[in-house]
This record gives sequence, C-alpha cells and structure tokens, in this order.
Amino acid sequence: MEYELVYKSEYITNFWNAPNKILRTIWTTPISMPEEEYRQEVLSHLEITEKFGPQGMLVDTKNAYYNVMPETQDWINQKFVGLVAEIGLQKMAWIVSEDFFAQISFDQFIDDATDQQALKIQYFTTEDEALEWLIQ
Repeated sequence: MEYELVYKSEYITNFWNAPNKILRTIWTTPISMPEEEYRQEVLSHLEITEKFGPQGMLVDTKNAYYNVMPETQDWINQKFVGLVAEIGLQKMAWIVSEDFFAQISFDQFIDDATDQQALKIQYFTTEDEALEWLIQ
C-alpha cells in the first residue's frame, strides 16, 4: 500500500492513503519525554486526523515508550472521542509495543475511547495483519 507523508516531527510521523482512507501513524516516543511535548504531539496528530477524516487508522506504537500520565489520558479521551464521532472513524488497528508500561497506558486510553464509540479496535504485531483487517 502506498502512502503520502503528511506530517513528520521528532516523535510522530503521519502518512495518508487516499484510496483506502487510511491514516498511518508511527509513534517514536522516548520514556523520558516531557509531558507538555507529548501533549503537543497529540494535538498535531488530532489536527491531521481531523484534516484527512480517515475511515481507518493504522497506529504503530512499537517504538512508543512514553508512559502516558492518567491526567493526559483523560485529556486525550476528551479530545479524541468527539473527533471520532465527527469524522466517522470506523476502525483502528494498533501495532503494539513490547514495552509493558507503555502498552498499559495505550490500553487505558483505548478502553476509555471505545466505551463511548462504535469504533472497532484490534491489536496486531505486524503491519501486514493490521492492514488486512483494516481494509476488509
């Protein structure tokens, strides 16, 4: 699948696949990242998500080691839940990190977000499996 690079920073890279309306996001966050910097990256990601209005998202968190603080998880949920409804996001495929603590914070965020949405979420260890599920 071919993607167009639409945003790149030190911690996040976003790619867009127009034919399948899939936003691919690669997170590369260090464990010692400042909280405010993380929030800025989240805001950038939400802006890109709103701009493109994907039906599917492929989120690669294999190199996301930052442990999201509970207050920031709540803050993300408040922003993300409304956006999901607005753009009609249907599926999110997560390629998961091996880092246990980082994964717990992502799981908590996702559990909270899906409680309020008809959003389908699956976890995968490879991009191929995730894409196959997304385009079904």
